[in-house]
Amino acid sequence: MRSIEVNWKKNLPKESEISKMWRDINYKIVDPNFEFIDLLKEHIGGHIYFKGFQFDENEVFDWFCSRGRLDEINFVEQFLLSDSVIQSFTTVEDGDYLFASKTDKTPKLEWKSEFAIDGELSALLFHGGAYGSSYKRTPKEVKKKAQEFCEQIFGEKYQNEFVRFYYISGAWNTWFIDFIIDHSWIIISMESRTIWMLCFTDTD
Repeated sequence: MRSIEVNWKKNLPKESEISKMWRDINYKIVDPNFEFIDLLKEHIGGHIYFKGFQFDENEVFDWFCSRGRLDEINFVEQFLLSDSVIQSFTTVEDGDYLFASKTDKTPKLEWKSEFAIDGELSALLFHGGAYGSSYKRTPKEVKKKAQEFCEQIFGEKYQNEFVRFYYISGAWNTWFIDFIIDHSWIIISMESRTIWMLCFTDTD
């Protein structure tokens, strides 16, 4: 499968091409096990959502994604708020059925430096949620766990031709508690064509 990369020979796609892209594009949900995600679920309280969405090859999607211009193709409305993504949040945790549906809130993507990925993930495991983290390791050990996770999902290639990093503050579907602690991190691995989404919600 071809990586998502800049094609300098292709001009800016037209609106009609973008509309067709969203009608035609396919992706599958991937849900592998990662030690780092297991540590989050075990130690930081609240609820953790983590899934990957692996996209088929599509030159229009690749044109915008490779350039960090997802805001120009209605990515939030067409992908994040799509039925398939929202429904993937519906889970059973500790006997509780967590049902997800849309709300009247629209998430706002904030681009963040790709070099901050392991740092933000480390901070989440180290500090935890409303009642802290039970993972009592040194900051160096926590950082190593986050770096190992980054190696697994994008090879620790922090240049933006290999990975893109976005953040969403606040709740954007009913899976979130929508109180104080509602965070979403989106990591796009260009080589595997996978959008990894990590969300955390908690309350005191």
